[in-house]
Parts: sequence; structure tokens; C-alpha cells
Amino acid sequence: MKLDDITTEIMKKAIDIYVSAAYANVPLPLTVKSRIAFCDGSTGEDLKAILSHEVVERVESEDEPGVIVSYAVRLGNEKYPHMKLAIRRQRGDDYCFVVDAHDRLFDLASAHPDAPKAQELRDYNRWLKEEVETRWREADLPTPDES
Repeated sequence: MKLDDITTEIMKKAIDIYVSAAYANVPLPLTVKSRIAFCDGSTGEDLKAILSHEVVERVESEDEPGVIVSYAVRLGNEKYPHMKLAIRRQRGDDYCFVVDAHDRLFDLASAHPDAPKAQELRDYNRWLKEEVETRWREADLPTPDES
């Protein structure tokens, strides 16, 4: 999907699906509420304003200076606060919604005393990523599996 075709309504739908899965068993934390409040009151074609908000992390292309290839909001989940909802360029000028687990730092050697807990967290994050992205596909939102 072209970035210009992603409306605020589509973004809100992606956020709602994400938070309903990520916080299914606990109340939504105040920090997450404040991070998604930037969408409130936005309608129609205001996505560019949303994506320029300070809570949105932007990654510029290494090959194409000035071209943003990823927009992300750190929404976390009930077990890990750093997971992100991202809109990422997948090829050409097509973008899709992606869950960025943001947990590669926990790739500990198996002998490390925290390795089992780190692996448990990574397993949970991988499951949640698959769950959210499946729900997005079911809601007809663009995901990486689309071609």
C-alpha cells in the first residue's frame, strides 16, 4: 500500500488491533495511552501530521537520503515496554504495518544465567508479533506477507 493511501482511520485501526492483543490481560498503561493520543482528533488525510509527531520514530534510507523507510511508535506489550508498531517500506514505495519486537539485545549465550528468561521473552514477543500481524491481515491491513 502506498504511504499516501494509509489514512488516519487505517492507522487507528492498526493501533487498536495492536493494543488489544498486546494488553489483552492488563489495563492499557498511561504511557501507551499518551503515545496513541496523538491520533485523537485526526481524520482523513492527516497521516503526514501524525507521522511527524514527536512520539513517532523515523528511520531514513541509507541509500536514499531524505527518504523515510520506517515510522514506528513504541507501544510495548504487557511483558516488554519496547515493542513497536511500525509502518515500514517493503519495496519500491509500498509500505506495510509491521510489529518490531525490538528484542534482539536479548540474544544471550545459553550459558548466561538470564538466557532462559530472555528466551522466554523473545518467544512471547515472536508469538505476539505473529498474532498482531495475523489480525491486521484479517482486517485487510497491509502486512509484510502481502506481495
